[in-house]
Amino acid sequence: MNVRSDGRNRVRRRAGALALLLVLGAAAPARGEQATIDCFADRVVELRSGFSDPTTGFGYKNLPGIVLGPPGDSLPTTGSLSVASLGRGGEITLEFTDNRLVDGPGPDLILFENSFFVGGVPTSPDQEYQVAVDLGRVQVSEDGVTFFEFPFSSQALATVTGGTLPSSLLLQLIGLSGITPTFTGNWTVPDDLQVWDPAGPGGVSGSGGDAFDLADVGLGEARFVRIIDSGAPTGLAGSGEGYDLDAVVALHSRPAAPTLLDSDGDGLDDLAETLLYGSRPDDPDTDGDGVGDGEEVAGCRSPVSAESGPFFSPQIELAADSTTATLLRWNFLGTGYRYDASRGDLRSLAFAGDSVDLGLLTCIENDSTDVQTLGHEDLAIPEPGRAFFYVARGILAGVPGEYGRSSDGRERVGIGGCL
Repeated sequence: MNVRSDGRNRVRRRAGALALLLVLGAAAPARGEQATIDCFADRVVELRSGFSDPTTGFGYKNLPGIVLGPPGDSLPTTGSLSVASLGRGGEITLEFTDNRLVDGPGPDLILFENSFFVGGVPTSPDQEYQVAVDLGRVQVSEDGVTFFEFPFSSQALATVTGGTLPSSLLLQLIGLSGITPTFTGNWTVPDDLQVWDPAGPGGVSGSGGDAFDLADVGLGEARFVRIIDSGAPTGLAGSGEGYDLDAVVALHSRPAAPTLLDSDGDGLDDLAETLLYGSRPDDPDTDGDGVGDGEEVAGCRSPVSAESGPFFSPQIELAADSTTATLLRWNFLGTGYRYDASRGDLRSLAFAGDSVDLGLLTCIENDSTDVQTLGHEDLAIPEPGRAFFYVARGILAGVPGEYGRSSDGRERVGIGGCL
């Protein structure tokens, strides 16, 4: 179910996002809709936890959204907390639904784990350094059935005996994920551990993370990415054991076929180009840089300028599971966002033309900024035959009046209060 607005209040592009979800008494799990195209994985297909009790794993309560957005905030010597721990031997499979990974020049995707420098950041290319790691094998697939694993040295992996590894061993482990320190920065820039970058912290470019090239497994396209904890004795025992997935970012990808009119054939429908991305629906390469608008958006690049920073239109996804309580979960939109959630009675919805009055709402989560609070347990249960609806909003902190866009792309009216 989608809510529309009359578009009278203006907002800044890419600043906010809002979703509405209908929940019946004892309903089956439900999800909001994915309306925008970006470079992030869109769905967790399967989680095989390495914990005997999966709920004890760090970040489990925030799945799936915690691993579907951009990398979280961190420093070169501290790891991100916007992660989900797989546990020893655990694995997770993710799918790109609004875009497809494609083989382009150089790396095609980056995986972010929360590895970090230990004992200081190196200041020269010949300086030995230490990194706290949890290692993961990486596989990709086009159909979700046949997976191809990126090659790595099993002999080098067999020598791993602890969670802090020297740089000399890390270079032998290329092909695994979790070996490169990650930190806040431009997460669309791939890093190469074998090349020193004097402009990057500790010689690491972008935001670190481990880059992979589809050509290394002989694929031209892929939709699924699977990460399997290596089983190596790394990391700390407890809730954070095993590979800690932060984000999967596509560097080269193309949009899935649009369902609405796409006049210039760039993979973006005309409405999205006009209202979400600012690109021209009659020009497949608005900024004239030789890369199509759809490819740029699907790689989190701006289609209207040569700016090198990440670009995406935030889309909050709201999921719920109703049994004895309603468990709401939403996705991580990035550092600096805060989140609201409200409950309403379905009977209070009043439609007038193409707009809707939500009626009286009960605020159940207000301005949450804690990355570990990407959800809410609502103990209120509708009576049999009745229904609640829920509204969630992600909004960039410090930017007043940013209410995102409605399901048809138009700017949304601010309704004050919790939402």
